[in-house]
Amino acid sequence: MRTFGAGLATLIAIIAMVGALPSLWVHYRVVDREGFTSFVSPMAHDRQIQDLMADEIAAQISDQTGGTLSATLVRPATGAYTRSDQFVADFADVLGQQHDWLFTEPTTDAERNGVLTLDLTEMVNRAIRDFGISGVRVTQPVEIPLSESRRSGLEAGRYATAGDQVTRIAFVAAGIAAVFALLALILARRRGFTLAALGVGAVIAGAVSWVLGVFARGRADDEVAGAQSSAKQIARIVIDSSIDDLHHTSLIVGGVGVAAIAVGILVSLTLERSRR
Repeated sequence: MRTFGAGLATLIAIIAMVGALPSLWVHYRVVDREGFTSFVSPMAHDRQIQDLMADEIAAQISDQTGGTLSATLVRPATGAYTRSDQFVADFADVLGQQHDWLFTEPTTDAERNGVLTLDLTEMVNRAIRDFGISGVRVTQPVEIPLSESRRSGLEAGRYATAGDQVTRIAFVAAGIAAVFALLALILARRRGFTLAALGVGAVIAGAVSWVLGVFARGRADDEVAGAQSSAKQIARIVIDSSIDDLHHTSLIVGGVGVAAIAVGILVSLTLERSRR
């Protein structure tokens, strides 16, 4: 009976691990606003993002002045801005606004009928105010659409319900995995074998998360396909960095699983020899 109970508990723990790993990653890296902004903030140090944003801000300043100031003329100032510490906080704030758009239920008709945008107003004003661009004043929002229409799937509150569901799944699955893994080890007559089986579960969870990352990359790329060139490139850099992080996390969990398998086998062999 103990063997059956240990086997059943191990199976439940493995299934829960497979659900817990990707959902926990999504919660801490995507759904949770603080976790998301903390994750994307370091991306502001990426030279490609800095250059893309500097080019876009320079182009917007030129547009705001009706071409009086060319983008080439103000580009050194916008480049200095995107390499400054101020840009890091502004970049995180812009992406945080997008997070709020997607993960908060809309409260107005304007939000329901609008499209997701990069709001560069504060960035443009800061570059003008603090980096030596004189004679320019921005009085209207500077926004770059990230989708061609609401049909793209990026409407306000798109992931509000899904985000809540993922969070619930994440913590419930993690709790079940922990409880049943411990129960399996308590009930097992051959704890080394059970530990190895749990390690296999961790490897499976890592592999499943890796595959999900591949599908998520394709889906996310499709959703920003209608964005303007610079916004699309920035969005894809963020997407690629996020999926790379998921893959890295999957490899770590898979590595822990392999280590658990090795330890479990070693324990089993050691106990077997001691019995002899």
